[in-house]
Amino acid sequence: MKFTDDILQIMTGNLKGIRKKEVLSELANDEEAREEFQKIKNAWALASSTKEMSEDQVDNLYRDFQKQLALKQRSFRLFSLTFLKYAAMLIIALSIGAAGFWIVYQNQKPYAYTTIAESGKNGKSQLHLSNGTIVDLEKDNSKIALSGDKKITIDNEKVIDLNKASQADETKMNEVVVPFGKKSQLTLGDGTKVWLNAGSRMAFPTKFTGKKREIFLEGEGYFEVAHNPELPFYVNTGEIAIKVLGTRFNVSAYGSDKLIETVLIEGKVAISERLALAFMKRESILMPNQKASFDRKGRSIVITDEPNVENAIAWTEGVFKFHRQSINEVLDKLQRYYNVQFVYSTVFPSRDLITGKLYLKDSIDQVMKTLEVVAKIQYRIDGNKIYVEKKTKG
Repeated sequence: MKFTDDILQIMTGNLKGIRKKEVLSELANDEEAREEFQKIKNAWALASSTKEMSEDQVDNLYRDFQKQLALKQRSFRLFSLTFLKYAAMLIIALSIGAAGFWIVYQNQKPYAYTTIAESGKNGKSQLHLSNGTIVDLEKDNSKIALSGDKKITIDNEKVIDLNKASQADETKMNEVVVPFGKKSQLTLGDGTKVWLNAGSRMAFPTKFTGKKREIFLEGEGYFEVAHNPELPFYVNTGEIAIKVLGTRFNVSAYGSDKLIETVLIEGKVAISERLALAFMKRESILMPNQKASFDRKGRSIVITDEPNVENAIAWTEGVFKFHRQSINEVLDKLQRYYNVQFVYSTVFPSRDLITGKLYLKDSIDQVMKTLEVVAKIQYRIDGNKIYVEKKTKG
């Protein structure tokens, strides 16, 4: 095809001025040339779908491939020039794609926690500072507050001055780990408030720097993000990233659950898969009174209306509200709240749907007595284990 060279030069930005106008004019009047142009344009669109390589790098690659094409032509006369150039385009696409994948992977690989989610000395919540210091949190519902002067206040009593601690990099992450049966509240340096549920852990910097505010979560957390349109806030789980400017939402991302669920109470958030390649990324926009469910196995996000959004954050007030949830889902949550283990009979698990609320300040025995009536089950407590089965008739 006589236009192939000129079209490739247009794609790389090397054809300019009068000659470019002439080629585009001739393309408009030549159907075969237009088809050639569209094929090459599509190939180039694939190659340039990630932007991690500069135009100069792409141009240099193209020139190298031109030299290789000349050698190929002398050695293999059976191959046409057009075929080889398409092959070169494919190699460029793969090169850019590989570079893009590596950069994306480096930037978005899962955060490596230094703590174990369910562990803690004597079952206590712990704060692991970035300098290696470990602080036990004595209360079942601990409170941690960071201030702009690099001080951390715990339960309105203990103050840790990070200015006096050996800490080489203030952007290095601190971690709070909340074992089963405990909860914790945090106020971050920008004023963002976070409630962490039982069996959760979160990594956060002492001070947000750069062009975004970023934390990492495993488990369940409710967020009230301080508004700052210049510095978007990111909540990263192992699989998804949630981008916000200022809003209220709940994220449940326990490692044992099949779904990662985000419920939006106020504002707007964008959810995307963290480990996807740049050109494969898709953002799902979540509006108030909606829930986004990310299927870990199917790697898909489904958004549904959620009229009872307050149910998702009732746990922060010590209440567990549920609407048409299976008894198994309810017991799974109670297992984390109370740090117990449910043992089911052979007729369990049950898919029966139940609606109601439970007061988490009550003892597990009181909660189970309520469920015994609502869910028509019977139970037996033996130490840390609770044996559950369907209620027999009579």
